[in-house]
Amino acid sequence: MSESSFCRWICDACGFIYDEAKGDPDSGLAPGTRYQDIPDDWQCPLCGLTKADLRLLPETPVAAAPAPGRKGRPATGGKSRGSADHVVIVGAGIAGWSTAEAVRRRDPDVPLLLVTACEGLIYPKPALSMALAQGKAADDLVEDDALTRAAALGMEVRTQTRVIKVDARAKRLTTSKGGIQYGKLVLALGASQRELPIAGDAAGEVLRVNDLLSYRKLRKRLAEGAQRVAILGAGLIGCEFADDLSTAGYAVTIVDPTDRPLASLLPEPMAARLREQLGTKGVQWCFHATLEKVERTSAGLHCTLSTGATLDCDLVLSAAGLVPNLALAEKAGLQTDRGVTVDGRMLTSDPDIYALGDCASIDGQVFAYIEPIRRQAEAIAADLNGESERFAPLPPLVKVKTPSLPLSVCRPAHASEKGSWVTISEDTAGCYLEYREIDRVSGFALCGAKASSAMTIYRRLET
Repeated sequence: MSESSFCRWICDACGFIYDEAKGDPDSGLAPGTRYQDIPDDWQCPLCGLTKADLRLLPETPVAAAPAPGRKGRPATGGKSRGSADHVVIVGAGIAGWSTAEAVRRRDPDVPLLLVTACEGLIYPKPALSMALAQGKAADDLVEDDALTRAAALGMEVRTQTRVIKVDARAKRLTTSKGGIQYGKLVLALGASQRELPIAGDAAGEVLRVNDLLSYRKLRKRLAEGAQRVAILGAGLIGCEFADDLSTAGYAVTIVDPTDRPLASLLPEPMAARLREQLGTKGVQWCFHATLEKVERTSAGLHCTLSTGATLDCDLVLSAAGLVPNLALAEKAGLQTDRGVTVDGRMLTSDPDIYALGDCASIDGQVFAYIEPIRRQAEAIAADLNGESERFAPLPPLVKVKTPSLPLSVCRPAHASEKGSWVTISEDTAGCYLEYREIDRVSGFALCGAKASSAMTIYRRLET
């Protein structure tokens, strides 16, 4: 049986793709294991959801070299200049590659070009905060390189090419390696870790991990002997890294200006459970505090907090939240608020420019999770193909990757003042809370063993 006859299934909660051709060897599923042959008790290796929660991915045509007269061009790492027919995508994260796949499924001929300042490697970004405990090196996470993926899609790619300017009137990009013409432009610019105002002679040593390159730097520092890690921020990334690092045997201290972990996401009872569970693994908490100064000493790093307290560590990891990358869009004259302003078609204020993912906002809301980003990509591809498929701004299901206490949360985007969290069930296996607004349920939160029911409840909530 050929590899092309195998199917791919996606976990919408975390973006993990089960490829029947590759299987899941770490979970005992050999290459070639069909979806129907996966045991019912199998769990997604990234978020713990079940086989029943996977969704069949539509097939993306594998494009051959273009025949005479065909508009499409073979993949290239060269200096494509684009054209007035090209759909050009800027950014090689999940948003950029998802858009390329969605466009190609609908149109095998449209010229596609992806431009990125990085290597363009394809990897599951959520896996970064779980790799240590799973015994995986940074390179173990890479699923494909840019040229191979582009070749399969019959498109062009330019890596290590930074876009400097978008000239919307001329429909032209200025890059570090020359100009590129476009017919339609897709901005998948992503977001960057927030820079904190930290003083001290070691402030430049604070690591901000948001991609594979920066994650490699983290692993290098750990391999060089760092044992004590201070994490700035008790949000999603901070708590996930704290669980992963502590499981791998590192001493972790979290510094956060709020009064509990995941304060903006979790209802208070679940935040308390998470704090307690990570605490049993040795994670120390410094709430109501920020890092003011970090200095190099003979024994490592000496940190001074806003409360006057101090702590010593070998490594400071910043997880203080993400800021959308808007500079390019703003210079191009596009309308922005929390992100690049888009409508349901993911169109910006310029009718030839789309935006999606961490850098885009709809009604002032940014959808930075895997599942909504994939739906945004489908909306763009549909609009390019003359179809009507609007992005529905549903509150996302967030699967917190803390194996010590599995958590699944769907928090209303715009909760009313009359809404509140109500405990539905609570026992040693976990707890289930619903967010109720007058006569309707608009959100929920699950922890422990109950978290595996998240997708079932989420689908019921959607309807």
